[in-house]
Amino acid sequence: MLNLFSRLAAIVMLKLGPQDLPAGSNVVVLCVLAYLAVTTISLTAGETPAQLPLVLLLAVALPIVLSRIVLGLRGHLARWPQTLSALFGTSALLSLLTLPINLSGSGQASGPAALLMLLAFFWSFSVDAHIWRHALEVSFAAGLALAVTLFAISVFTISTLAGPF
Repeated sequence: MLNLFSRLAAIVMLKLGPQDLPAGSNVVVLCVLAYLAVTTISLTAGETPAQLPLVLLLAVALPIVLSRIVLGLRGHLARWPQTLSALFGTSALLSLLTLPINLSGSGQASGPAALLMLLAFFWSFSVDAHIWRHALEVSFAAGLALAVTLFAISVFTISTLAGPF
């Protein structure tokens, strides 16, 4: 467990890639559960979305489906479990780092807290780009474009199906 955490932290720092995570469905499940736990706490800290279960379902299902499509199109389906583990695990870790800010205020961070949230938001794109760069063997720019595109698709889909969150 500590080994997984340290490897996820190294991915967040762009030192390791998804290929450095253990393969297997147990790691994927553990990372998804960690992501769900932190996301649930974060979403319920302020004004809880009206359709929280649907938001959570889509927040998990969309990356699973979209990453399978992307990896399948590039012929890298064997990398799917480690890519999922990296995406969900690093997202959980980054969300955990910003959780105290989410829990401390009325939902609106200001000053240094807002800056930290903004930095974490943009850093998460860098981490996702790094993961996609390794998973697809593409440039960082291509990984970043994919990360931003998948984020936009997810936000649009969740907002359309579950309302604003």
